Amino acid sequence: MSSAEDADPPLTVDAAETPSASFAESPKPPHSAHAARPPLRPAHVIAGVAGVGAVLAAVGIGTVSLLNQPDSTPGEPVTANHITVSTPVPVIPLSDAEIRNLTHRPPDFGALGNASQRASCLAGLGYPAAEEVLGAQPVEVNARPGVLLLVNGDTSDTLVAYAVALNCSAADTGLLATTAIPRA
Repeated sequence: MSSAEDADPPLTVDAAETPSASFAESPKPPHSAHAARPPLRPAHVIAGVAGVGAVLAAVGIGTVSLLNQPDSTPGEPVTANHITVSTPVPVIPLSDAEIRNLTHRPPDFGALGNASQRASCLAGLGYPAAEEVLGAQPVEVNARPGVLLLVNGDTSDTLVAYAVALNCSAADTGLLATTAIPRA
């Protein structure tokens, strides 16, 4: 066999069958209106640049303010002792001897000078309206103004001192402090 016999015969291509010929004959596809973009306007470009600039400025300012924030270092942890405000125990600001001395001078009723208000106050404290007040004096208990009223105790050898609010009545005595002391 000769090499010429083994060779394939040359191919002949018909012009109608070539791909370029088929494209040339097909019509162009119609232009889609929704795919068309209008040209960029200068106002749109400026607005976009300004928006990006504003975002970058906000991020920059926020970052700087967070980085420059002062450190919070509490000296001590917060406990109930720091939150709760306790008032001192109410105590009559007179000694036993000073309270006993009130029986040796005329009572100073101060704001309780009105006999009917005083009777109402005594009723609120559990005494009859006709109870004899042995001594009285204006006082302050824990920075609250009041009147000290000295009356007989449950036994003949005791005196009871009541510090009451200036508006003491049967409905609300406003009891500031009380103490019982022995008679001398």
